Amino acid sequence: MSISRVAVVGAGILGVAAAREVTMRHPDAEVTVFDKADAVAAHQSGHTSGIVDSGLDQRPGSAEAKLTRRGLQLLIPYMAEAGVPYRECGQLLIAQNTDEAERLEEIFARAKDNEVPGARLLERHEIGAVEPAVRGVLGLFSPHAAIADFSALTEALASDVSAAGGTFRFGTEVTGFDTMSSEVRLRGRSVPADDSSAGDGVANGGSDEDDRGANTAGERGDSGKDAVDDRGSRDDQVHDRPRTYRGEEGREPVIGIGDELRDRFGQQDWFKQAATTIGEWTQKVSDAWANRDGSRIGDSGSRTGGTPGSSSRRDAAAEEVLGTFDIVIVCAGLQADRLAAAAGLDAEPRIVPFTSDFYRIPATDTEVVRGIIGSVPDPQAPFAETSIVRGLDDGLILGPNTFVALGRESYDRHGFDLADITSTARSKGFWKFAAQTAKTAARGAKPLVSKTAFVDGIRRFVPELDPNAVAPGSRGVRAQAMTAEGELIDELTMTRRGRLTVVRSVPKWAAASALAIAESIVDRAFENAVR
Repeated sequence: MSISRVAVVGAGILGVAAAREVTMRHPDAEVTVFDKADAVAAHQSGHTSGIVDSGLDQRPGSAEAKLTRRGLQLLIPYMAEAGVPYRECGQLLIAQNTDEAERLEEIFARAKDNEVPGARLLERHEIGAVEPAVRGVLGLFSPHAAIADFSALTEALASDVSAAGGTFRFGTEVTGFDTMSSEVRLRGRSVPADDSSAGDGVANGGSDEDDRGANTAGERGDSGKDAVDDRGSRDDQVHDRPRTYRGEEGREPVIGIGDELRDRFGQQDWFKQAATTIGEWTQKVSDAWANRDGSRIGDSGSRTGGTPGSSSRRDAAAEEVLGTFDIVIVCAGLQADRLAAAAGLDAEPRIVPFTSDFYRIPATDTEVVRGIIGSVPDPQAPFAETSIVRGLDDGLILGPNTFVALGRESYDRHGFDLADITSTARSKGFWKFAAQTAKTAARGAKPLVSKTAFVDGIRRFVPELDPNAVAPGSRGVRAQAMTAEGELIDELTMTRRGRLTVVRSVPKWAAASALAIAESIVDRAFENAVR
């Protein structure tokens, strides 16, 4: 059977790369990319530090190590040909004590097994030759690590899709699937243009460049911007945030979350340090539920998704059939578990969102950092990794400062989404993860609520950094797949039913491996479909 119509749900870097891969393999197929945002790379793909990972810490022989290697083989020549901003600058992981030094030696052993070119250990006296301002007891240097503009990369891939005859339907939220023996019917709805993008949630103080993933691609008519403009007038009184399928997880209020947190972790030092913030968090939830009849909730006026179930009748009335396709690929990132549930697939693994705050220091004449400086990964504190990156504009990017998000698509520092908080609070895996990492959480709780403490931690590596020059940068939300046992999934996993393939999780550095991951996704999606 020949394939004539293919749909990709999600216009992040993986979705667009998968669409491009389809057009390359099946040039006669009609490819359509759906996204509720108004441009490509509106979420995770457009809110990163831009590090192109060289695979230092990958388990030798693993599928992720192979994807990293293959991804770099495809990525570097493509960016050179397409003119995507890219700079090889080197990466230096720095150990501050003997425990970190031991872990760094283990990472170096893996780097050698993974044949990472040029990777070498640096003793204390050798570090200054690579990064003069950096302090530490041991370093691991990867000279070919790089930074890139992943928003621009996604735009370039989208241009390829359009040039091959593919189309983009922005401002279109996919809400359901009807899976049949040889085709899949998509259901969805149009969303108001001002609610469909992450652009209005850019971190306070961020530059225009931080929001390029949500803006620049939208200027190209060939990528579907015209479709957004032609949707017609809307009821100005309705400000319902796009709400991809929420299933049964959010039909009741979150009751007693603060008490539940206190009962579970009240004696832990990390909880005591964060008690004030948690109190404010639960008060927001209580106030929001009390005012659930309003179309907007939250102190800042930011969109929060309304009350779970409050807009179900309006959503159902607006839902329509988007089309019937031979193959459907879902690369929905932050909404992966919800769309999987909408298709009747297992809800596990769940997506738990983690906010990643970045800070910036404007470009100066002094080259305090030459490339990428990173902390040593700690398996017992998976969200404690931080970096200092000299960006493509020569300014410094510090971060991320990572903590549990109050919304899967909430970028405003005062906003939150009640349904998303409910989803996280009801995840058994999240509570098990929190309990497993409670011992290390005390070390990480203070930076989560204090910019000053976070910057002080960063300055352990580079004491010359001026804390007064640090300003808020971009904010991203990371989609972390998590099992019911609280284990983090950091690998490519997919679920397939008939002609529907849903990407459930991806490796941490998926953007740098996007072209290789796209090959694997399309392999799986078309398996046994073409005879």
